[in-house]
Amino acid sequence: MSVTPPSRRRLRGPAALAALLAGTAAASFTGTPAQAAARVPMHQCWVNDVAAPPGALVSGTSGDDHIFCDSDLENVTVWGGDGNDMIEVRGLVIDSAVLGGDGHDVIRTKHLVPQNASSMVRGNRGNDVIKVGVVSGDGAAHGAVVHGDDGDDKITTGSVTGAPGTYNRGGGIVTGNDGADIIKVGTIDFSGRVLGGSENDTIEAAALGPESGGLIQAGPGDDTISGPDGAVLTVGPHWGSVDAGVGKDTCTVKSVSTRTSISACEILPEAAQKPPAPEQSAPDQSALAPSKPKQPAAEAPEAEQPDA
Repeated sequence: MSVTPPSRRRLRGPAALAALLAGTAAASFTGTPAQAAARVPMHQCWVNDVAAPPGALVSGTSGDDHIFCDSDLENVTVWGGDGNDMIEVRGLVIDSAVLGGDGHDVIRTKHLVPQNASSMVRGNRGNDVIKVGVVSGDGAAHGAVVHGDDGDDKITTGSVTGAPGTYNRGGGIVTGNDGADIIKVGTIDFSGRVLGGSENDTIEAAALGPESGGLIQAGPGDDTISGPDGAVLTVGPHWGSVDAGVGKDTCTVKSVSTRTSISACEILPEAAQKPPAPEQSAPDQSALAPSKPKQPAAEAPEAEQPDA
C-alpha cells in the first residue's frame, strides 16, 4: 500500500486556508514588485554654464549668476543666493520654488503648476524684475504664488486664478509686498488675487472677475489701479472686487454689475465714471443760418405797342 508523501497531500478545511494565507503573504514580499519610490527631482539646469548636479537644489554662488533651466522643474528649489542674478526657467514650475535671493534679480519662468504641493516664485530682497506665465492655484495645499518681497519690484504675469484655502492660504496670488511695485497681470478670475502691499503701487489687469470673481487689494500707499496702460478696467460682471486701501488712490475702473465692489478710491477719472458720449456729426451750418426774405419779383415792363 502506497502512502502519499506529506508534501503532496491535498490540505482541506482550516489547514488549507492557513496555507493559502501564508502563501499569499510570502508572495507579497517575493513575487510582486515593490512600491514605487518617491519621485526623483528632475531638472536640466546650468549655473554659469556649468551643469548643475542632479538633486532637489540648484544653487547659485555669492556673486552675480546666470541660472538657466531648459526643462520642467519638478520637486526642485532654485536658489540664486547673493548677487544680481538672472534666472531663466523654460519649462513648467511643478511643485517647485524659484528664489532670487538678495540682490536685484531678473526671474523668468513659465507657468506655475501645483500638482501635489505648491509652486512659488519669490524675488526676495532687492529691486527685482519677475515674469511668470499663468498663475493658477487650488486651495491651501496647491498654491501658485508670486512674491516680489522687499524692494521696488516689476512683476508681469499671465492670468491669475484659483481660490485660496483655510486662513486665505494658497490659491492663485500675485503680491508685491514691501516697496513701490509695478504689477501687470492678465485676467484675474475664479477667486485669484493681486495684492500691492505697502507704499505706492501700480496695478494693471486685463480683466477682473469676468466669469467667477477676483480681487485687487492695493494696500497702504497712494496707489494706481487700472487696465493695461491706464485704460479703464471693467470689474465684473461676476463678483469682482477692488479695494484700494489706505492712501490717496486713483482707480480707473468701472463696475458693470451690482455683484461687484469698488472701495477706498479717492480719485475716479471721468472716463471711468461714465461712458463717453457717442460722436455726432456737425450740424449743417447752412440749415441753421436765418433765411433771407424773398425779394418780390419785379414787374415786367409793358411791351410797347407797334404804331398802327
